[in-house]
Amino acid sequence: MNRGDPLGPLLRATGEWLDGERLRLVRRAYEVAAHWHDGQRRHSGDPYVTHPLAVAVILAEQGVRDHEILCAALLHDVLDDTACPEAELAEFGEDVMALLRGLSALDDPRGLPPDRRDLADERVLALKLADRLHNLRTARFLPKAKRARKARETLELYVPAAGRAGLERVGEELRRLATANLPGNGPYRLVRAGAVLLPPHARARYLEEWLAELHTIPGRRERNRFAAGLLLGMPSLAAALGRWDVARWARALRARRGPRAPRGPRGPRGLRELRALRGPRALGALRALRGRIGAGRRRR
Repeated sequence: MNRGDPLGPLLRATGEWLDGERLRLVRRAYEVAAHWHDGQRRHSGDPYVTHPLAVAVILAEQGVRDHEILCAALLHDVLDDTACPEAELAEFGEDVMALLRGLSALDDPRGLPPDRRDLADERVLALKLADRLHNLRTARFLPKAKRARKARETLELYVPAAGRAGLERVGEELRRLATANLPGNGPYRLVRAGAVLLPPHARARYLEEWLAELHTIPGRRERNRFAAGLLLGMPSLAAALGRWDVARWARALRARRGPRAPRGPRGPRGLRELRALRGPRALGALRALRGRIGAGRRRR
């Protein structure tokens, strides 16, 4: 690999398996993409070809060892965003062309395929997820309204699709970036921060449920109330799942916050109830607490 090689980031991510004819085709795909995207710029001002290259790198970093999907990643916007005729890409073979056609069919995000098992769909889905991930990584350069729309799409469609595809790391980053780009995202950050208390084996499942529910709540005040209720019960839920000693957690929290005025002998109602419970009863109490929050929302 020569210094200044534009494919340097991709070659470092792939390692030694990409060689010979496979490497030649990937280099050729980059050359074709650079030619047809010449003069085009991203919203960031970067040359457009940096985007398909980044998509290919994301796939390689996820352990994809398939030169055809890397070629498709490098070429994925050529047909839709340039004047390149489809016949110009025939040299890359029918499998690459099928991936590009499949990706074009997913331009409408509602077209994400269901949980189908054939290899072509899995590769198209992985390609689409990598494309969305890089777009979210650079979303700060987009207008605010467009960022919010893409964030909602991502949470509703792409994050669940990443789970189906077995790309958990991609799904987690998509969720984090989408949440950060939603307006009024403070409750999301609070819930994610509180979920650190939960054991790793349960954290993702609870986060998926809670963040999805937050996403359905329309008002900022209601979202704040919902997040506060979850945080109130988080330490006891963590204890019930075997992650934290609640008393130690409470002492550490008080030490960080300093002295405060007493609340009276009984303490906060929701946390008092949950501290008395363990196991399934703690989970049931947490759901009841969330139900009270929802009832309060409906009465407002």
